[in-house]
Amino acid sequence: MKVDVVYTWVDGGNPDYWRVVRQYATAPKDMNPERFRDEYQMLRYSMRALHQFAGDWIGKIYLLTARPQCPPWLNRDHPDLIIKHHDEFFRDPSVLPTFSCLNIEPEMHNLPCSDPFLYFNDDYLLGAPVTPELFCDKHGNIRVFGTLIGERFRWRIRQGGISLGFTEHTPIWIDKTAYEATNRMFADLYEKTLRCRFRQDWNYRIERAYRYYLLAHTKKRKAVPFWTALREVAFHKITNDEQKQQRQLARIERRRPPMICLNDDQGDHPNPRVIELVQNFLDRYYPNPSPWEKP
Repeated sequence: MKVDVVYTWVDGGNPDYWRVVRQYATAPKDMNPERFRDEYQMLRYSMRALHQFAGDWIGKIYLLTARPQCPPWLNRDHPDLIIKHHDEFFRDPSVLPTFSCLNIEPEMHNLPCSDPFLYFNDDYLLGAPVTPELFCDKHGNIRVFGTLIGERFRWRIRQGGISLGFTEHTPIWIDKTAYEATNRMFADLYEKTLRCRFRQDWNYRIERAYRYYLLAHTKKRKAVPFWTALREVAFHKITNDEQKQQRQLARIERRRPPMICLNDDQGDHPNPRVIELVQNFLDRYYPNPSPWEKP
């Protein structure tokens, strides 16, 4: 069985897009550049990593983005690449435009993709050869990352509160039936969140709620404790401290964990030397273009 991969992406460097953002923004945090910029073309390297480390069992690639955006380097004619603009899969397009992934993620089960499918943020990368069993074992149990020891805290389903960043930032294996059931369980919060164009601290976090639902209301799941997650996941914050970045990226390169997240935490003024450092890391780790890039 081939498993489709769904990505969310936005080109925050597009002046037309920023004009729309400014039109709807009501608070300074609405225009946080870390949420929008594409300094490293991380999606390109994430797709390279997919092809390099999981190519034989990956099916189609779905890219979800705002109309009319598309990365300029992407080969739109590839038969296994499908670009879906938000208005093509939102149950209620009247809530668009949206500038928050917290609105987009709850609608992903509406896509005509495989069931199950894998969801990747564009800053998630594979770092070593992986099989589907990294996400769902041979008995059909979904491996649930994002907890310390498998706890089922219903109050963690919102955007604010305690974050377990080093275990939460992983690709997610999504069973459509369980995913849709999660939305029904938290229907009121889900509907209210859909009407927020920018993220708020009280918003519904479907990836947290989905993990809660799997652990509390299904039997076909297996919690991944934090000591296992620490071996399988490298959650790395890109800051402007050049020496620290050098050490930490070198450590990731030596470890080569199955899953990597390179999270932009560089504020309004990214250090150009760190940008160069991260770019060189990506080029070394993922040197070969994927089939989804233009020749």
